[in-house]
Amino acid sequence: MIVPFDFALDRELWRWTPDDVQLHVTRTPFVPSPMTEEMAHAISQEAPVRQATRDVLLPEPGVVAYACASGSFVDGADGEAALIDIMTDAGAPRAVTTAGGLVQALTALRVRRVALATPYIDSLNSLLVAFLDAHGVATVSSTGLGLVGQIWRVSDEELVDSVRAVDRPEADAVFISCTNLTTYELIAPLERELGKPVITANQVTMWAALRALGLRASGPGQWLVERAPLAGPAPQPAKQPVTGPSPPSSQRDADGVAPPVTSLHKIRVQLPDEPGALARLSESVAGVGGNILSLTVHGYDSSSVVDELYVVASPAVDSGQLADAVAAGTGGPVHATPADPHDLVDAPTRALELALQAQEHPDGVAQALRALMHADRVYETSGLPDTDEHQLTLASPTGTGWLVVIRRWAPFTPTERARAEAFMRTLVGASGHMVD
Repeated sequence: MIVPFDFALDRELWRWTPDDVQLHVTRTPFVPSPMTEEMAHAISQEAPVRQATRDVLLPEPGVVAYACASGSFVDGADGEAALIDIMTDAGAPRAVTTAGGLVQALTALRVRRVALATPYIDSLNSLLVAFLDAHGVATVSSTGLGLVGQIWRVSDEELVDSVRAVDRPEADAVFISCTNLTTYELIAPLERELGKPVITANQVTMWAALRALGLRASGPGQWLVERAPLAGPAPQPAKQPVTGPSPPSSQRDADGVAPPVTSLHKIRVQLPDEPGALARLSESVAGVGGNILSLTVHGYDSSSVVDELYVVASPAVDSGQLADAVAAGTGGPVHATPADPHDLVDAPTRALELALQAQEHPDGVAQALRALMHADRVYETSGLPDTDEHQLTLASPTGTGWLVVIRRWAPFTPTERARAEAFMRTLVGASGHMVD
């Protein structure tokens, strides 16, 4: 781990670290500057990063992580890529940065709109917004505490207030920037309250570093740690041959063999309503090493149905590969996306849990509906919008407008439209109203 000279939270990094993983931490040289754009530039220069990388190579790490948010986004996407090159050129077998880990996390969670809570001054916030924009992520709101030093002294109360203030219904997630903020204990409670991912700088750094080794971070109840798909090891190859560590003993079987990395997917495929269609679907899934964990049939029209499957693939494949294989075997339209293990709970149980969540937290109705429909986003509007197969419009329980549900990865089926309408009727029937 390479951290800035003013980093004060070593123990925080260990919170996400599995018991059989070691951290070796070094710091960049002291810079006599307040926490501004100039300081972020200074701690991410080639010379200090190269030297810091060499400083941690003796224990033969499997990955080197640059744990500073502002230092890795200050020069944009090209600057973050340059940091990776500096570390691998210096001998790191694999390399990640906080800003790069953030992009990986947003991609894994399919986040396209984010709210930002930071301790920064406005100029640094603007650079973070620009960095995300370069990666196709829109910032719907942002707030900064305007601090230029001693960021580690920000209290939990201040941070929670910032997150609540910056969150918007249209935000798919909230990101808390800066590795000098203590966030581990705040993430899960905030996610339960807001009904969406709350990801943080130290969290994405540790998650990405461990993910590069095919390992899962330790973070019970945290959306990113428990729900994001675990990818195979490290996208950045070493610039020179370096032997990484063997998989930890806790992840091997009795013969000392590490288990293959798997991937979980949700698939929608439209099939003709005829004998043999399901057999062809099963064969095409099995052909790429997939195992069907659950299957639900949605009525579609007089001659076809939509089958919804959860599939685990071993070895891991991406959703696009799986969709191509299913399409080739069945000939039907196929939609696939990485899945969340929590979705394996049967649909009625999941709907009841979300209804209870929405009743307990009326401001979270949109988030509960988004989870129920596996949607990309849900927002409220006063005017009645146009509706298509990827968009669902429901009367708002406030009685003052409409909730618009958007899902680009797969169109809504008639069964799902009926499910959404029944869900909203359940909420109104339970309380009569949702918002005073």
